Amino acid sequence: MTWLPSLGIASLVGAHLLAAVLGLYSSSPRVAVVQPLTGASLNGRVEIAVRADDGPTGSGVRSVEYQFGSTTGAWTPLCLDRDSMIYKGTKELAAVVEGSHPLYIRATDYSGNLRTVSVTVQVAHHPSESTENAPSADKHLSWKDAGTSDPIASKFHPRK
Repeated sequence: MTWLPSLGIASLVGAHLLAAVLGLYSSSPRVAVVQPLTGASLNGRVEIAVRADDGPTGSGVRSVEYQFGSTTGAWTPLCLDRDSMIYKGTKELAAVVEGSHPLYIRATDYSGNLRTVSVTVQVAHHPSESTENAPSADKHLSWKDAGTSDPIASKFHPRK
């Protein structure tokens, strides 16, 4: 007997339809936020990384999306990196008010089941303190105060 590719495809599609009718695809995808972690302090932009799968008997993950601060309005899709199997995206934070904000992640499978999870992050638009005027860590140099507490007006002198 010769195997017909179209018959094999029809059987595969039929098996998925039967599984859907029987309710075997009734569970929502599993979602794990890899980045950012809950409580993370963010400035500038946030890199989002999410793992999502629908298990061995699921219909497969159709989409993974995010919303920042709310679950109403348009969701932004994350892109699947096929090498790592992680869904990734970036959100600019310049227009986001400082403070605590939820980041919602939603995964939907091909059967229409969805799961939404969230992490809470802190947005702070203040960059970390600059070390631009800090003394050098070079062991051959030292600060010698030139009569002022201003490090700019002070002078470097070789250590004796």
